[in-house]
Amino acid sequence: MKFVIEKKELSSLTSLVHRAASTKNTIPVLTGLLLQVSNEKGLVMTATDMEIGIKASTKNIEVLQEGIVLVNAHYFSDFIKLLPDSIIQIELNEDKAKLNISYGRSAGFMNTYSNYEYPDLPLEKQEHKLSIPEKVLKEALRKTSFAAAMTHFRQVFTGVLFDIKEDGILKIIASDTHRLAQYSYEMEDKTTDPCSFIIPTRSVNELLRIIDDTDELINISISENNVIFSNPDFILLSRVIDGQYPNYEQVIPNTFSSELIINSHILSNTLERAKILPTDDKTKIQHVQFSFKENEAIVESFSEMMGEIQEVIENLNIEGDKDYKIAFNTNYFLDIVKILDDECEEIKIELSGALGPAKIVNPKVDNYLYVLVPLRTSN
Repeated sequence: MKFVIEKKELSSLTSLVHRAASTKNTIPVLTGLLLQVSNEKGLVMTATDMEIGIKASTKNIEVLQEGIVLVNAHYFSDFIKLLPDSIIQIELNEDKAKLNISYGRSAGFMNTYSNYEYPDLPLEKQEHKLSIPEKVLKEALRKTSFAAAMTHFRQVFTGVLFDIKEDGILKIIASDTHRLAQYSYEMEDKTTDPCSFIIPTRSVNELLRIIDDTDELINISISENNVIFSNPDFILLSRVIDGQYPNYEQVIPNTFSSELIINSHILSNTLERAKILPTDDKTKIQHVQFSFKENEAIVESFSEMMGEIQEVIENLNIEGDKDYKIAFNTNYFLDIVKILDDECEEIKIELSGALGPAKIVNPKVDNYLYVLVPLRTSN
């Protein structure tokens, strides 16, 4: 194998693919990055740890000799990233099992792995489910995945649910049981059979890193126990999380005792200030408590160790019951407020009493919502 490529092109492709390789040495071949060079396809790179797999290619190379090689993904990526911007020549010395990398008058080599045990990505039996603009998928995942649990005894809550309904609506859901984020998208193809699958947040994070804010379609297919996201430039394969996702629609409240419209930027700044107070033995979960008067909210945060903050947010539009206090996890509340602060001046918060779940939305958009469960406090 021998080819010539610009450093920028090689580094871009390597950065895209190498993160799917394993960082553990239990199965050395899975720490590898597979480079395949041919006149027909140019340079194709593949990495997988059997949980996630990424394949991408470029034809912006000069092929001097076709071939295939497997190298350590992370060492190769780190090395290529630090090379000077120049033309790079890569050549495999099969006799010595070394990959020679030349740049200008300098050169280095890297030991290679035997690639005969390297697993193929299971792409043969794909069943196409839908196509969606990249910018829509990116927005949906950005607005939901943060609500998934980092760890949970029910693994389904550590992933993001894709739920295709009979009416051609795709719902993307994430929840850690204390909060829930839902994004809805009306598909052009209404004939898609209903189905659902859950992908790990790691796969979501890789997708968010790869896809762009463009109208280009990304195809979503199912293959055995995997889901495949693909466009002409890349393929990302992810295992699905086994298990039945609970009925999330039951969690979303339909009736409310009060409703308020609040300035998103003012609320965001208030929560940011409340967030600086440390937690202590008395307040193990950082929280803010709201109480209401006519057209204003009193927001209180307390730390026995450090102090107390009380702020008044004025000029609210409040309808319904005001005679109660309600407390929320500060970080969970701030997560959604920061997202909405980027897109709307005001946030609508629908409340169902001191202990009932709250629904938080952009009042001008109906395809996204966030449900937040209040905290029980001693105050």
